[in-house]
Amino acid sequence: MRLPPLLLGIGAGLIGLLALWPLTSAALGDLAAARAKQARLVQAAALPERQAPILAKGAALGAADAAAGRAAMMARVQRLAKTGGVLVEETSAADAPEGLVALRVRASGAEKAVLALADAFERERPLMRFRSWTLEPIAGGVRLTAEAVAVR
Repeated sequence: MRLPPLLLGIGAGLIGLLALWPLTSAALGDLAAARAKQARLVQAAALPERQAPILAKGAALGAADAAAGRAAMMARVQRLAKTGGVLVEETSAADAPEGLVALRVRASGAEKAVLALADAFERERPLMRFRSWTLEPIAGGVRLTAEAVAVR
């Protein structure tokens, strides 16, 4: 009795399926694990970023709001100007991103005194920096025009 070619093909296919089943099932398991990992990564990427502190503890102003932060910055400028013999011509609020405080400062005096004021302003704690500044010569010295920032 001779088997039809169709039955021979089906039988060979079933034998091949049984022979390849362990490899196929392992590949399907790996695919499922990769899809689960990708889903976890997509879910983690959708979460909001954690707010990491900008500075180490104790280096920020610790001010309750922007106005209090600017007042602390103005007090430092006034104190340093008084001890250094520098005239503070103007201090005013400046725009700053959330969490920062900014202050515009214009001061004039002898070049050494103005540079010493700028140096002392940036060296003291809590941390304050000039994000932009210019020095221009004037009669009898220089004028510092700067924007100072600090972490609230």
